[in-house]
Amino acid sequence: MKNFKLILMLIVTASLFLSACSSSEESSGSSSNEILLWSSTTGPDGDLIKKNIDQYNETDPEFKVKLVSMEGGVFNNKLSTVTRSGKGVPDIALIASESVSTFQSQEMLEPWNQYIDGTDVKQENYLEEAWNVGNVDGDQFGLPATMGSWVMYYNKDLVDKYAPGAVDDGIVTYEEIEEAGAAAKADGIYSYGFSWAMQNFSNLYYQMGGKFSENGEPTINNDTAVAAMEQFKNLHDEGYMPKNGEDVNKLFNNGKLIFLPEGTWMLSQMEKITDFEWGQTFTPQYDANNVIQGSGVDQFAMFKSKERSEEKIAGTVAFIEWLQTNQLEWIKSGANPTALGMLENEEYLEMPQSFLLKTPEARDAVTIITEPGTSYIFAEIDNSGWDMIQGKVEIEDQLEKIQQIVNDKMSQ
Repeated sequence: MKNFKLILMLIVTASLFLSACSSSEESSGSSSNEILLWSSTTGPDGDLIKKNIDQYNETDPEFKVKLVSMEGGVFNNKLSTVTRSGKGVPDIALIASESVSTFQSQEMLEPWNQYIDGTDVKQENYLEEAWNVGNVDGDQFGLPATMGSWVMYYNKDLVDKYAPGAVDDGIVTYEEIEEAGAAAKADGIYSYGFSWAMQNFSNLYYQMGGKFSENGEPTINNDTAVAAMEQFKNLHDEGYMPKNGEDVNKLFNNGKLIFLPEGTWMLSQMEKITDFEWGQTFTPQYDANNVIQGSGVDQFAMFKSKERSEEKIAGTVAFIEWLQTNQLEWIKSGANPTALGMLENEEYLEMPQSFLLKTPEARDAVTIITEPGTSYIFAEIDNSGWDMIQGKVEIEDQLEKIQQIVNDKMSQ
C-alpha cells in the first residue's frame, strides 16, 4: 500500500511539473524549436502573411515560424508589458515604421547589427528609404518587411473623357484635378475623393516643402500647413470633391468619381470592380517635377529578452533572407515588398502597386515620415480636417490649436 501511495505521489508530481512546463511555454506562445512572430495585422491580410509563413515552414527550416496576430492596441500594450517583465517576449515583432524610434528610446529593442553581419540582410538588397527607417543612431533596430503607400486610383474611362493625357506620365497634379473637376461638374461627376484626412494632408504638406519637426520639436502651425489645407478647401468649395459623409469609395465604384487617393491596401476592393477599367499611380502631386510619395514600412524588431538563443536569432535572420525573394502571398494584400529581389518575380511585376519599385525614379519618390510627434498631429488633423475644409473653423486658428495640443501631449 505504501508503495502504491509513493508511486501515486510521483505520478502527481510529474504531472504538476509537466503542467507547469506546459503553462510556461503556453504563456510565451513559443517553443525552443520555433520562432514566435507577433503582428497586429489581422483579418484577410493576416491570413496572407500566415500563408507565406506556411510556405517557409514547408521548406523544413531548423526553426519554423509561428505567427500570432492581435488587434493593434492590444499588440502595443502587450509588447511593452512582456518586454518589461522579461517573460513571454516574442522572438520578433512586426512594428510600424514610426514605432522603431519610440521603442528604441524606451530601451526595449535589441540591435540587429552583429546578427546580420555577413548575411544577405543588408542595405543594398532593400529599398533605401525602407532600410533607413530601422536605423537609429547608426544601429539597425528594424529590418524592413513590407511597404504600404497612399497612392491614387483612377477611372480610366472618366480620365479619357474629362482629363485626357493626365495620367500618361503617371503623375497627376492638383492643377489637373481642378481642370478635370471643372470639366466634369456639370455631369455630376466629382474629380477628387477626400477620404482619410491625415493621409491626404501629410502627402501634400510634404510636397509643398513642409516639415513635421523643427529643431527636434513638432510643428504644424505654419504657412505651408495653411496652404495645404486651403487646397482641399478650394476643391470642396468648387464642388470638385464629395461632401463630408459621402462614401467616396462607393462613388468611385459607381463611376461617379475620377480620382480616388487611397491606400495600396485597398487593392482587393478595387479588384471587385467590373464596370470599368481602373488604374493606380502616385498620390496627387503639387509639383510634377518633384514627386513625393508618402509610405509606411513595417519593420521586424527584436524586443529585449534573456531567453532568446543566438541559434534562434540566426534562424530568424534565415527567415528574413528567404522572404527577400519569396514574399508573393504576403503582398497580395496590395502592399509592396521592400526587398529588391522581388523585382525578379514576374507575378509581382504584374501587380498594380509594383510601379513604386520598378524604376529608380519611383523608388526615390518614396518618403516615410518618422518625425517625433507626428502621430499626435495626424490624430488632430483627422479630428478637425473637415471642419477646416467646410469653413466651420478658420484654418489658421485651428492649426494654432492643434500645435498647442501637440505641445501639451509631448510634454506629458
